[in-house]
Amino acid sequence: MCHTATDLSCCTEKIIVQDKVCTNWQLVAAGTQTLFTDNISQIITGTGYVKSEIGTGTITVNFLRSGVVAPIQTITIPAGGSSSFSVARFNTISVTTTAAAQGEFCITVRYNL
Repeated sequence: MCHTATDLSCCTEKIIVQDKVCTNWQLVAAGTQTLFTDNISQIITGTGYVKSEIGTGTITVNFLRSGVVAPIQTITIPAGGSSSFSVARFNTISVTTTAAAQGEFCITVRYNL
C-alpha cells in the first residue's frame, strides 16, 4: 500500500489513451483478412462491433495475441448479421469468411502510455 496523510490515491498515476477506428472490409472470396493490428506493441482493451453487410456465408472474428496459439476470443456472425464485443489482452483482430463478403468494423481501443 502507498498512503500517507497527504496522499489522495494509493495508485501511481497512469495516462490512458482512447482511440476510435471505423472502416469497411471486403473479401472477394473465402479467406482471412486482418482488420486491426496494434502498432504500439502493447496488449490493449477494445470495444466495438463487426457487421456482415453483403455475402452469403458466415464470418468468424478472431481476437489474437502474439505468441498465443489459440484466439483470445472468437465471434461467429451469420450473413447479414452483426455483433458487438468487449475484449482485453489482444493485439490483432482478423476476419475469416466462408464466401465473398463485406461489412463494417469499428473499435474503440484503450491503452496506457
